[in-house]
Amino acid sequence: MKNLERLSAVASGREKADVVYHGATVLNVFTREWEKKDVYLCGSYIAATAEPGVYKAEKEVDVSGKYITPGFVDAHVHIESSMVLPGEFARTVVQHGTTAIIADSHEIANVLGPDAVRFMIRQSERAPVDIYFMIPS
Repeated sequence: MKNLERLSAVASGREKADVVYHGATVLNVFTREWEKKDVYLCGSYIAATAEPGVYKAEKEVDVSGKYITPGFVDAHVHIESSMVLPGEFARTVVQHGTTAIIADSHEIANVLGPDAVRFMIRQSERAPVDIYFMIPS
């Protein structure tokens, strides 16, 4: 709860953010427009985006000329088709902006059954992206 309270305090401008990425071009996914914004972080969360100088931060990082977008979600993938384990698959796709995967593991389930699905889930636990598994038919 303490972290949520701090995040709220930073988002409302009552407390300084940990870091501000200054001068970014940010994708607004609601309006589908690129906007010049500062991005304020509280821990590993984005607390706010705002016009330059609206909020305060402990540390400033100049990212002028850089673009910031939300992470991509791969909404349907068969990790086993890549011939690598979930962790290695995740280490590859995170470099290209994917932050979440919804995996359909029916291929490995058809061949090796429920134990194989449990194996894939265990292998994904420390992956650098969030991996969610569909229940195979």
